[in-house]
Amino acid sequence: MIEFESFTPEYLVSKYIKCYWMIKGNNNLSSYNKTILPHNEVCMTFLIGKESIETSKDKNSINTGIYVSLASSKNYSIDFKDKFHYVDVSFYPGVFYELFKIPLDKLESKLYSIDELCIKMDKSILETLYEKKDNNKETVNILNNYFSKLFYRLDENQFLSNIKNLCINSNLEEFYNNSRLSTRQIQRETKKFTGMTPRTIQRISRFYKILEQLKYSSNPNFATIAQNLDFYDQSHLIKDFKSFSGLNLKDFIQTNSNYLQFQSKEYCHNNITI
Repeated sequence: MIEFESFTPEYLVSKYIKCYWMIKGNNNLSSYNKTILPHNEVCMTFLIGKESIETSKDKNSINTGIYVSLASSKNYSIDFKDKFHYVDVSFYPGVFYELFKIPLDKLESKLYSIDELCIKMDKSILETLYEKKDNNKETVNILNNYFSKLFYRLDENQFLSNIKNLCINSNLEEFYNNSRLSTRQIQRETKKFTGMTPRTIQRISRFYKILEQLKYSSNPNFATIAQNLDFYDQSHLIKDFKSFSGLNLKDFIQTNSNYLQFQSKEYCHNNITI
């Protein structure tokens, strides 16, 4: 049996965190696989208890601890074995760099422990989360309090706001025009902040706008969506969608329950707080 829920952070924290994820499996489960869709966000995972998970990115099993996974332009799978319980935190693009000052363009596409990245965090939160693992409301409160203390020291950053706006409106031209930097400087800074190019961020953002239409419209008009999202035509939209999801639109609609991001109303939406 699998239990999955996603939650919206409190108002002050929601400026930096898109949502929290809680995924649990019991002892009757021998193995479980889930496909993770491409995402712009850096995620921090709190694996609690004595469970282990394995990702298709590097095929390394991980045990209790705090881990970081980078934004990804390709879908990948996570394999769970036996009993597991983990809490995942999705940072908005650029926030992880602002918080820890680790240039993301220097990192590989793999799962890192916070020790590998020399990130100093209070690991006692793992014990606290484990104690409250059966109370999602308390878990959310613990996370809100924990991250509000980390975010307290952050100053306003206009470039970070520009990246968030790009995620909202997918307007690449506006993104470049809103910065005083040269095109090359913008691209370099964006990769440092997010690990991705502005163009990739735009494409993934458009991909999730398509997902929203699939989620909230019983009969989406893909020609209209393509026009509204500045695709060349409907064929371009379909091709781009398949490059990120790995499936054509028809097959995705029939199997969308396999994708946690699509099932989450907190995640699969556009309401980003600036």
